[in-house]
Amino acid sequence: MTKVAAYGCIACEKDGLVRPAEIHHVRKHTGMGLRPSHFDILPLCSVHHRTGKISVHLGKKAFVERYGTEEQLEKKLRERLETWNAIAGIF
Repeated sequence: MTKVAAYGCIACEKDGLVRPAEIHHVRKHTGMGLRPSHFDILPLCSVHHRTGKISVHLGKKAFVERYGTEEQLEKKLRERLETWNAIAGIF
């Protein structure tokens, strides 16, 4: 989770910005009372995570229209982290 948070906000990245991220747990086939997996996470700044009009928790429809679904972002993140790990492995 630390490596994912260190990546920075994946939504801000699409906007050409760099912001620190907090962890958002993607809910896949879980209800509100069930804890989501620590493997299904996204790095989002507080605005895109929980406080902004275009955020996962307050404005999900607008968030999906602008940035894509959580699953799409998670796939993009995994691809980027694999590349990051490959580059870091060289050094």
